[in-house]
Amino acid sequence: MKHQVLYSVAGIATQILVTHENFLLLLDIGDGIIRDIVEKVKTFLLNRPVHIFITHGHYDHCGGLYSFLGFLRMLNHDHPVHVYSPKGTGEVKLILNSFLSIQKSPLSYPLEEIILSEGDKTRINASVEIECYQMQHQGSIVGVGGLSPIPALGYAIYINEEKWLAYTGDTGYNRNTELLVDNATFAYIEATNKAGESNSYHLTPDEAHKLGRLAKNYRLIHKRYESR
Repeated sequence: MKHQVLYSVAGIATQILVTHENFLLLLDIGDGIIRDIVEKVKTFLLNRPVHIFITHGHYDHCGGLYSFLGFLRMLNHDHPVHVYSPKGTGEVKLILNSFLSIQKSPLSYPLEEIILSEGDKTRINASVEIECYQMQHQGSIVGVGGLSPIPALGYAIYINEEKWLAYTGDTGYNRNTELLVDNATFAYIEATNKAGESNSYHLTPDEAHKLGRLAKNYRLIHKRYESR
């Protein structure tokens, strides 16, 4: 198995691709996912089951779902597509319902929505399993500040019971983030806040590096977009 960041900028989009000879797995699916797939991955790799794990319902993490499902239909994709999201994430259900409602003929592929909660484990095949960790996140608006907390999960991918990859999604620092990242072979850790700009729903670079040192290797992602 291999993993790569297709794109990751806070407030724009994040998508991480995991490739296996028998399936594809996406961790979040923000805007531009089709462009990223076409530019960075051979599209023939889509000719297998697809698992999409969404960490939370904000647009930069699930905004590409509708177009990606349409892209698969255009390709006459005929393998199952599974969409996973935290319990209470209304945005994902709305996207799926909207996509299905506009189709004039049956999809070429089975489409399944799976709702997840903290501690849930999803077995992809005999050796690969995904575990859910509760994260701590909420939206924010420039000039307004933080909004209400929302459902958010981080995901750990295990291969033969070894924690191969951990992904925080968006979160503040807490004990669960440590448990998620601890002893992972590799971790993708959000680092949206600037240094000294601590809050309960995003990580500063110092907090992200502190988490990263719990893993064997790590990379900071989802850094803030700076207009020019």
